[in-house]
Amino acid sequence: MINLVRNIERHELSRTDFFCVKIVSHKDIDDTECFITSTSIYVTIHTRFGTIKTKKMIGEDFENNEVIIINTPNNSIDRFFRPSATANSILLTEKCDQRCIMCSQPPKNLDYDYFDIYEKALLLTPENTNIGITGGEPTLHKKNLFKFILNIIKKRPDITFHVLSNAQHFKDTDVDDLYRMRDHVLWGIPLYSSMPEIHDKIVVKPKAFNKLLRNLNYLYLASSRVELRTVILRQNIYDLDKLSEFISNQLPWIEIWAIMQLEQTGYATQHWDEIFFDSSEDFNQLDKSLNLMSASNINTALYNFPLCTIPQMQRKYALSTISDWKNKYISQCSECTKKDTCGGFFEWYNEKSGGFKHINPIK
Repeated sequence: MINLVRNIERHELSRTDFFCVKIVSHKDIDDTECFITSTSIYVTIHTRFGTIKTKKMIGEDFENNEVIIINTPNNSIDRFFRPSATANSILLTEKCDQRCIMCSQPPKNLDYDYFDIYEKALLLTPENTNIGITGGEPTLHKKNLFKFILNIIKKRPDITFHVLSNAQHFKDTDVDDLYRMRDHVLWGIPLYSSMPEIHDKIVVKPKAFNKLLRNLNYLYLASSRVELRTVILRQNIYDLDKLSEFISNQLPWIEIWAIMQLEQTGYATQHWDEIFFDSSEDFNQLDKSLNLMSASNINTALYNFPLCTIPQMQRKYALSTISDWKNKYISQCSECTKKDTCGGFFEWYNEKSGGFKHINPIK
């Protein structure tokens, strides 16, 4: 598991604010660059504004072209962009207007809306960077978020975004801005059921379903790219085939439908036995949905499913989606021939607390 924040052990900096630098291999650096030297204990970051020391961590070396934020006020280093990472993202806020029963990051009254710093850092990233924006609910900062994205794509049209949002805060007046960013943003939006009462109960917000469908229409009018996301739970699994039909009939324009397994952290741990659906034991509902979507020619994928828990014929839908900083492989994985193409398990997956019953290494 990668530590995305490092504490500064000691520094000799002439700056006392935030600043961003890209790690390079040469020593002839400008204000936006730094180079690294290390001993067996410490890593020293050399910038034009002085040096910073942090403890060396086994297996977590800094990389060339990595972009870091030197957070002098908090005496820390934020690893903003790592070239080798499977995903790089900005946690914009921990506030949210929904209380999903399986939320992996329960809401807190905290914001990290440092758009000016993120813009400087993003402009240092390599060509064709994709960056995630997550929360909480990022569109609680919709005005500044839209301004930030539009500023970036004006300066760096090669950069794209994957924004996770509950889509509760779009309005008809947003269509023009959404249209301007249509080619640069993939909106990851949760839809948990075709039945309003089930969706609303899962997100713990009355009338959320109706507002979501209205706002999906605004995204459609803006030609936005949308990734619909459905976490399977005991509460919605037997509606999955009806949801498939609903999507194929009402939302055929989406870019992809992601059917997702549950993450064993946050709110989910509080009532795991009540909500976790073991797809390794019963894949029938998923099988029906995948076949229907294939017949409807709608792109569909399985996220967060270990390959060994999926029937062989349906493994083609499984993507390796667990971020490298929070995934792991358990003891059985060492015998599996498909380990290199499997996303494995979440770091906090616990077999002893009601996980998958059938984990059989693929020979």
